[in-house]
Order: sequence, then C-alpha cells, then structure tokens
Amino acid sequence: MNSALMNTRLPNREPDSYSFDDMLRKPRLFTAGPTPVHPEASRALVGPQPYHRTAEFSACFERVQAGLRCAFRTAGPVAVIAASGTGGMEAAFANLFSDADQVAVIETGKFGERWTQIAAAYGVPTTVMKLEAGAPLAPAVAAEFVAAGQSLTGMLLSASETSTATAFDVEGIARAVREVSPDIALVVDGITAVGALPIETDAWQIDAVVGGAQKGLMMPPGLAFVACSPRGWERIRADRSTPRFYFDLRRYAESAGKDQTPFTPAIGLVRALDAALAAIDEAGGIGALEDNADTLATATRAAAGALGLELLSKAAPSPAVTAILAPEPGSAPEIIALLRDGYAAQVSGGQGGLKPDIFRIGHIGYVDDIDLLGLIGVLEQVLQLLGHPLDLGAGVAAASAALVQRRASGRNATE
Repeated sequence: MNSALMNTRLPNREPDSYSFDDMLRKPRLFTAGPTPVHPEASRALVGPQPYHRTAEFSACFERVQAGLRCAFRTAGPVAVIAASGTGGMEAAFANLFSDADQVAVIETGKFGERWTQIAAAYGVPTTVMKLEAGAPLAPAVAAEFVAAGQSLTGMLLSASETSTATAFDVEGIARAVREVSPDIALVVDGITAVGALPIETDAWQIDAVVGGAQKGLMMPPGLAFVACSPRGWERIRADRSTPRFYFDLRRYAESAGKDQTPFTPAIGLVRALDAALAAIDEAGGIGALEDNADTLATATRAAAGALGLELLSKAAPSPAVTAILAPEPGSAPEIIALLRDGYAAQVSGGQGGLKPDIFRIGHIGYVDDIDLLGLIGVLEQVLQLLGHPLDLGAGVAAASAALVQRRASGRNATE
C-alpha cells in the first residue's frame, strides 16, 4: 500500500487527533471520466488478441455496432475511432464544416470552449454565445441567437457540460433552431451524456453526436464514437474541401457496412466494448443505464441539500455529474484531497476559475447505490473535520430516502 497514504494526517491539527493509519483503503472513482470499468469489460481485455481482419473480429464488431446504434438511438453506422473524445469532436467538425462555413458555439464551460478551439484550428469563423457557469439555455434564446447571426451554417454545443455539471435541452434547442434555420448543421458533444440522458440522434435530426468510451459505457479510455442522423450523413458524403484522412467518417461508415474498421482498431478496447454493451443490454438496456445515473444524481442532490451545500447548476443539473459548491470559498481542493488521501475516494475538482470553489461527483460508469452512500458518508466526515456544521448521517439519510423512492417508483412502473 502507498506509504504516503498510510501516513496521511489532517493538516494543521494535533498528530493524534484523527488518523487514517488503521484504515483499509479501497480505491474508488467518482469522477465523470474516466469512470469505473465494468468487470466484464476488464476481463475482455485479458488474453490473446485476434487478428482484426477475421470473421471472429467482424462478428464482434457487428455486435458493437448494434449496441452503439441503441445507445445513440440511430439506424445508421457509428464510427468507432481509436482516439479520445476530443478526437471524436474533431472528426465530427472536420467532416461537417469547412472554412466556407460560419458556426455558432454555445460556450457553457471548458468543453463548450473546446468547440471554439477546434473551429479556430480549422480556420472556421465562429459566433460565440457564452453562458454563466451552471446557467441553462432556453431553446427560444438559442433560436434568437441563430436568427441574429450572419450566414450561420452550424451550431455546436454540449448536451452535458461536464465542467459545470449542467444539462441542456438538446431536443428543444434542435427544434427551435431549425424553425429559424432549417439547414443549419447541429453537432452535439454527448461525451458525458450518452448513458446518462437520452440522445435521439435520428429523431431529433442531429447531424452528429460525439461519445467517448470512458464515460457512461463503463469502459477504459481510448475510443471515440460519432453517430450521425440521415441528414448528417448526407452532408458528410457531400464533396467538402476540409482535408481529412484518418478522421474521414465516410471511411468508417463504409467499413462498418462490412463489419470492419478502415484502419487497425484498438482490438482489445473493441472487445471490451462488446462485453460492456452486452452487460448493459442484460441490465435492461441503455434506458436502464440512463435511469441509474439520474437516480444517483437525484440522491446526491438530496444529500447536498441536507448537508447545507449548494449546487453550481441549480436550474438544469446534469444526471452525469453533480457540481457542489464548497462550504467555504477556496476550500474545494482540501475536500478533494482529504477524500482522496484519507479514503481513496477520487472526486473531480473544478476547472479554470471554478477550481477553488467546487467539487464534482460523477454518476456514470459502473457505479451503484452502495458506492454513492459510502461516498456521502465519508464526505460528511471530511466536512465535519473541516469545521462545517452538520449532523452526521443527515446526508446519507437524505440520499437513502431518495434512492428508495426512485427505485420503488421504477419497480412500480414495471409491474
């Protein structure tokens, strides 16, 4: 065991006032990515790798395509790219836009800003709507923004802005924007949304939705996904001037039709994805995974309220991750460090200007009720040690009550 962890003491306190020395620490991830990996996915990574140009691999990839079509709710192929989620974002952008376009970017945090950075790298002019951290976006406001733009041909946004734990009404925004600009291409970062909230690629006519393996699908990092609606594929297949080779989605679509990939895939990760998708299907499908994330998020918000803590995103909290304001400004890093070093529980910090003041708890991946209740319990201990007034057990009780209510309502719905 890491000796640094065994000798952890709370700072600025008497050495014997509280000790973690006799505690057995089991590392647990509560971040919004990477997330805890499903055991079946881990097992699939072990053992000999098949050659990818064989019937065995093609059968595996056929199953993967079927599972991803369910996850993204599309009838078309889903590109599986050996890259991070950012690679998927760049692939979607390069295939849908050129420097002859002008795009609107909804900047709601770090990952909204990433769309602006990608557009700048490709020399595509942008018009940016910057929202306050945690603020929602009304579909009518998005439509007004597009209507006021000059010759906008695309809109880029995140369905779940991970850095602020804010969810956005992609369906409503898509419908409202198309009313004022029917031909505008809509591209959605769904990296922490897929597996946490429904994304209807085809029904909402989203031109491209980007996903990542290390999020809701309970996988290690290394794979990015791009799903497109029929109108998106039509636009991609048109002759466009943007250079693309490895990220040419037309190649991925053509190869997927043959149950293959255009380039050497990350074979072990594809096999792990096959196992993870099978586990999701056995558990009730992508809808059950989304419900699990939403249930855990609901319980976390209840616990935060019972502990006298405020959420960063109050009007539109994401089911994928919850951002909680530290009780004292600037104390979030200390809370995160004590959870990590004292209890081996890793939550996420804030990013940019939010780093001193928020901590974020993820609800996606292989996470269940017991995981969450344990985290809330040790969070209470950390807060009390730091002097935050609370009744030990209040957060756990509130989270438990919310879980019981949600799980009971789910059972009643299936009876």
